[in-house]
Amino acid sequence: MATINLRSFTVLVVDQDDAHRWMIHNLLQALGVGEILTANSNDDALNLLKRLSKKSVTERVDTVDFMICDMFEEMLNGVDMVRWVRMNKDSPNRFLPVILMAKAFDPKTVAEARGYGATQFLLKPVTVDALVDRILTVVNRPRPFVYNTAYFGPDRRGSLKPVPRERRDLDRSDVRVDRSPLATALERFPNDSVIRIFRPPNHLKRKAGGGDDDGDALFTQGAVFKAQKELERSKEEYVGSALDYVDSLQRIMAEAGAAPDKSEHFQRIHGLAKQLGLQGETFGYPLVSMVGNSLMRFTGGGLPNSASSIELVKVHIDSLTVILRNNISGDGGTTGRELVSQLQAAIKKITRAAAG
Repeated sequence: MATINLRSFTVLVVDQDDAHRWMIHNLLQALGVGEILTANSNDDALNLLKRLSKKSVTERVDTVDFMICDMFEEMLNGVDMVRWVRMNKDSPNRFLPVILMAKAFDPKTVAEARGYGATQFLLKPVTVDALVDRILTVVNRPRPFVYNTAYFGPDRRGSLKPVPRERRDLDRSDVRVDRSPLATALERFPNDSVIRIFRPPNHLKRKAGGGDDDGDALFTQGAVFKAQKELERSKEEYVGSALDYVDSLQRIMAEAGAAPDKSEHFQRIHGLAKQLGLQGETFGYPLVSMVGNSLMRFTGGGLPNSASSIELVKVHIDSLTVILRNNISGDGGTTGRELVSQLQAAIKKITRAAAG
C-alpha cells in the first residue's frame, strides 16, 4: 500500500474565521502539504486565482492542487466561487477540486453546490479524521468530469443508486469519453447536445507518490498523529488568542473615551467582535460566540457617540473577560445561564435609558 506524500502539493485555504483558517493551515502542514496559500474571503481567493492563472499560462504549471473554501460569505459565497472556477476563462484550472466547508449543510444547499461542480463537503469545525478523508478522496478517487450545455463539473452521482429511466433515447453518438490532458480539454467545444465525459489520468495520485495501481495511497500513522496533536494544541491556545482580542477591545475603548467621533473605533470593534463570534463555537466556547455576535450586531449599524454606547460595549467586554478568565466552555451550565441573563439585563437597561 502506497504512502501519500504531499510535499509537492499546493493547497489554497479560504476562511473568514482567522483562527479556524490558521488551524487548517497548521493541520495541512502537519499532514505534509508543501505549500499552503490562505485567503480570508472568497473574493480575495478569486483575485489570487486570477493571478495564478496568468502564472500557469506563462510557466506551464499547476498552481493549486485543490482548495478548501468557505461556503457562506457575505460578498461571494462558495457556490459562486465554484461556478467561477468551473466556467470562467480566467480560472487557472477548471478541473480544480473544490472542498466546500460550513457549520451546517442542508440538502438544498448541497444539491445547488453539486449542481455547479463542488467536489466534496466538510463540516466546521474541521476534525483531523474528516480532513484526512476528504483529502484521500480527492487524491485517490477523483470523479470523472461531465460536460454538456447545461453543466460542467464532477460526475454528481456519488453512489450507485437506481436512477429514473431516461426520457430520451440515447446511443453511442450522444456520449464521448475524452482522455485529453486537462490543460487542453476545454479549449474548444461545439455548442451541441453531446455529453462529454472526461476520464484523464489521476495526476494527483501520481504527484502524491501513489503510482498507477488501484489501491489507495494513505497517510502514515505518524502524520495523522502529528495532525491530531496540532488540533489539540490549537484548542488549548484558543483562550490566550481570544484574550488578546479582548485586550485589543479594551485598548480601542480607552482611545474612544476622549475621541469626539467614535465611529472609527466602533468599526474596529465590529471587526474584532465578528472574529470572536466566528471562533468561539469552533473551539468549544459558544458563549464567546454569543457575546461576540451580540456586540457585532450593535456595532454593525453604527452606534451614536454617547456614554450609553460606551457602556454597551463595555458590558460585552466584561462578559467576554469573565468567560475566558474562568475558562467557561460549552454552555457553562448554571454559571453560563446566569452570565447570559446578566448581560441581557444590562443591555436592556442601557438601551432603555438611552431611548428614554
